Amino acid sequence: MVLEKPNTPEQEPLSIFSAPMGEFQTNCYIITNPNTKEAVVVDPGAEADAILDILEKEGLKLAAVMLTHGHVDHMGALEDLRAALGDNLKVMAAAVEQEVLMVADYNLTEWTGKKYTTHANVMFKQPKQEYEVLGERMIFFLTPGHTKGSCCYYFPKYGWLFAGDTLFQGSVGRSDLPTGDESAILRSINDVLMKLPDETQVFPGHGPFTTIGAERQTNPFVKR
Repeated sequence: MVLEKPNTPEQEPLSIFSAPMGEFQTNCYIITNPNTKEAVVVDPGAEADAILDILEKEGLKLAAVMLTHGHVDHMGALEDLRAALGDNLKVMAAAVEQEVLMVADYNLTEWTGKKYTTHANVMFKQPKQEYEVLGERMIFFLTPGHTKGSCCYYFPKYGWLFAGDTLFQGSVGRSDLPTGDESAILRSINDVLMKLPDETQVFPGHGPFTTIGAERQTNPFVKR
């Protein structure tokens, strides 16, 4: 696995590393605070051993996992991380996404050849709930459409948006899977994400990084 460090503005202390993981090449993000030697992982879709190796090599403790939604390609490594680190591992998700995580027909684990379920234990219930992550302010955005509890995580100090499968470079997530809703994802894009500053860096679940400004100008799903 090759880690990439996105070209982000020089802010301290947090840093991001990313790599596409698993057969679905889902972008997994590791956010680190070198001052506290803690990290959070956004969407561990596969390759739990690789994630654990990175944490060990860098001398980091995993403080939490942040799930943008409950599909297997975004949470497929979670149970292996729990097995290695303990059942009390902090796992964040939208409260309404718990059903997707806990229903195998919704979380698409059958795509891997074996149905299974998982769960979150830090559940956000408000559409724009604030939370502290690695000592920094994070805003949870509920952005339904790809699934009913799809969400994005925004770090305002850094201008970072972890968008999962809600917003891609030049596109949006599909809405034809269980609990998906095309009208809802378009509202999430236009009424929530497009309210962010142009310079906001978007770290999607698949494909290249982008910015809100670029998507505002070129994404065919954005209202103009």
